[in-house]
Amino acid sequence: MKAGNVTIYKFKKSESVLPLFLSTIQAGFPSPADDYLEEVLSLDDICIANQASTFLGRIKGNSLIDICIYEGDIAVIDKAEKPQNKDLVVCAIDGEFNAKILRIEKNGTVQLISANSKFKPITITEHTDFKVWGVITFVIQNIKKRSNDWNY
Repeated sequence: MKAGNVTIYKFKKSESVLPLFLSTIQAGFPSPADDYLEEVLSLDDICIANQASTFLGRIKGNSLIDICIYEGDIAVIDKAEKPQNKDLVVCAIDGEFNAKILRIEKNGTVQLISANSKFKPITITEHTDFKVWGVITFVIQNIKKRSNDWNY
């Protein structure tokens, strides 16, 4: 299958366990009482509900920029999730993987929406080779690489 705007990778369980702050992290002034760690947590515990059906996909292109998903971001894709209206999905369209917003109208019409006004919706017809491959449940981003985009 051709890549489209998502390249798919098999999920490998992480062996890393990271420290977890007991309290929330404030975006304002930090509290001195919050200077300790209480638990450990694996990113797998947060992002992976169904390990056997979870894959990772690297986003390519800018069709999702209006929802802050950028080229190079990693999508966590769960094939066991049942796709619902407004879900962000990875679908196979005419043999290519694409990440789009799934729109299911009350009359049964299915459209795939880009989160970028430069791209028109794709209406699925009976002639379209189409299948929802999985639901994107999380997106992992390298924020450090984007710090030059901030005007602060």
